Amino acid sequence: MADMTGWAPVTDAAGKVLGWMAPAGPDEPDVDWFEADRVPRAGRRAAALYELAALAGDEAFSAGEVADMGRRAGLSDDGLDAAANAALVLWEIEQQRK
Repeated sequence: MADMTGWAPVTDAAGKVLGWMAPAGPDEPDVDWFEADRVPRAGRRAAALYELAALAGDEAFSAGEVADMGRRAGLSDDGLDAAANAALVLWEIEQQRK
């Protein structure tokens, strides 16, 4: 039988035990991998939104074309909305400089 000394239960929100997690090995870094991925994931999302916001601010593309490009790139409606809001704020800033 496997030695489960130090193993911790993994539970759902109601407290039901779904399984067990072994402790980190001595050579494993003490990293919360879910937390460690949060910043890079946010960076990737921000880069996609920035790119779409830049296209939205370019007079060469219509709003429909920009939305189509965003959808083809895999952005959700929320992502498209966020990019449009970013483009609007950037446009407002540019207008204040004039």
